[in-house]
Amino acid sequence: MISTGLFRITEYEEVGLYGLVFSPPEDLRLRLKYQSGSFGLRDASSFAAALSYARGAYVSVVAAEPDKEKYQEWWYAGALWNSASVPPIHSD
Repeated sequence: MISTGLFRITEYEEVGLYGLVFSPPEDLRLRLKYQSGSFGLRDASSFAAALSYARGAYVSVVAAEPDKEKYQEWWYAGALWNSASVPPIHSD
């Protein structure tokens, strides 16, 4: 079944420990960089894939109304990514 709900795209940037050029993977966090308006699922998924590929970034596709729609996707560097492999989101 294809969802008829609306979805938003969120791009994240990786941040490590302050002052280090390279941080170990366990110290990486994601910080919000960009959030889109609403799209249909097919358009949101295509845009997320392209954005993640072009910028080498983590990009999520989540429902605009999460209480009505539970489906979500994660993209990284143009590939669909397992949500368990995504670094934690940094709370500023």
